[in-house]
Amino acid sequence: MANPNALKLFLEGSSRWNSAREEVREYDIDLSDTDFHSEITAVTKDLFSAEIDGYDLSDCNLNRVSLRNCYCIRTSFARSHLHFSDLVDGYFQNCSFVDAELQVSKIGSAKFSNCDFTGAKLSYCSAEETDFTGSTLRDAAMDNMSLVATDFTGATLERCSVYGISAWDLVLDGANQSDLYIAKEFSGISVPSIELAQFVSLLVNNPSIRNVIETITSKAVLILGRFTKNRKATLDELRRQLTARGYVPILFDFEVPSTRDITETIITLASLSKFVVADLSEPKSVPQELSHIVPHFPSIPLQPIILNTEREYGMFEHFKSYPWVLEVLQYQEGNVSILVDEIISKCEAFNEPA
Repeated sequence: MANPNALKLFLEGSSRWNSAREEVREYDIDLSDTDFHSEITAVTKDLFSAEIDGYDLSDCNLNRVSLRNCYCIRTSFARSHLHFSDLVDGYFQNCSFVDAELQVSKIGSAKFSNCDFTGAKLSYCSAEETDFTGSTLRDAAMDNMSLVATDFTGATLERCSVYGISAWDLVLDGANQSDLYIAKEFSGISVPSIELAQFVSLLVNNPSIRNVIETITSKAVLILGRFTKNRKATLDELRRQLTARGYVPILFDFEVPSTRDITETIITLASLSKFVVADLSEPKSVPQELSHIVPHFPSIPLQPIILNTEREYGMFEHFKSYPWVLEVLQYQEGNVSILVDEIISKCEAFNEPA
């Protein structure tokens, strides 16, 4: 519990508190379990505003305090202990949390504007919709933090430990990120950005995830085409036949032109595929998709196929000059098994070492 003398001194204002700190023995600076909003508003009679401006709260015991809905400006919490504290909806501007310990505290929806968290310990903090705009997090321990819709606009994140973080929908506009460690105690592997930390950590520490990635890159087959109703069954059979042969077919059958987002997704999936199959029958989005894939992936064979009653679209002739674009295979209803055998044979032959 808070030392009554320390709390009384605090409520006399920042000037009195800062000048009298030397009079208070170090182990007596105990403000733990204090609800600052309630204590301040009881004195000021302003039920809506609890302002903490210019206080030196460094080296204090602030464990389990509540700073909920408080306005903290130019206040130092350096080297203080704030374990299990509640900072939800608090506003902190130009405050110092250098070497402060905030483990297992709630800081969701708090706003930290231009605050300094150098060397701070934030492990296990819940930081949903927290705003760190312009703040510095350097050499900070952020292990096992919950970061959901957290705003790091213009923030600096350098040499932080981010082992076990949960990061979703982050805002990182203008953020300066480097050397973020995905192992405990600031050792082992580092990554350049917090977006990569969670993914790379899964790859390193989870053999199942590694097996999934290896399976995708060695067995994935991207299938492109505009599959009208009367031929959809044929292309679905193509997918089933590839699956039966141990491949992982990924099927795209758009009835509208690809949007930019869809095209970017296709490019990403193509880069992970062992080969690509493109149905040229009645093409609509396929020409656009091939224009983004063919010139950029010389190690990935593209197998064009077409219904035997159709003709290639005129501009496809351009792609035939690329060695990794294989000869067009014609197919007809009912011969999918033979078609799949030909596709696999030609694509696997292309992938074999010379």
